[in-house]
Amino acid sequence: MKQRILILLMLSFLLTVPAASAGCINVTETLMEFNGTNGVFTIYYDIEILPKIYIIAFGGVNIVPEVEAQFASFDKEDVRIQRLDYERAVVVVKNVSFYNKGYYFHNPHNFGMNLSKLVVDPPDRLPRTYLNTNSTQSLFYEENSTGQELLPSNNSPLADFR
Repeated sequence: MKQRILILLMLSFLLTVPAASAGCINVTETLMEFNGTNGVFTIYYDIEILPKIYIIAFGGVNIVPEVEAQFASFDKEDVRIQRLDYERAVVVVKNVSFYNKGYYFHNPHNFGMNLSKLVVDPPDRLPRTYLNTNSTQSLFYEENSTGQELLPSNNSPLADFR
């Protein structure tokens, strides 16, 4: 009898956590790097403990909409989540810049929401930090001759969000 009650309590808990996980992430910083014409965004966030337990058990499908919400103003087909774990997400957005005669040009893009901290790190100069902004700034940068793929090398366990 006690086992049945415990199982029912656990099932009811697991069924209510997905509803509670909406709005559970607190974005602390968004880092924008460039890989050719593409933008590589690393979104750092904190997750409350109950949704974190749910994500560990069942994957991160419930936080994907919150991560994608930052990129609502971009063409949905150009936005792809590369990594998703308990502390950050890596999102690649195609064609945020264009190439012309050895330089890449980046026009401003709106996020459709206010970002508390945006760090823009072009390959040829020091990063710039913008506080309480809802868009990127215009900039240009030289062609990156290293040709290296820009993704974090951290081998942290990834949440299953597909």
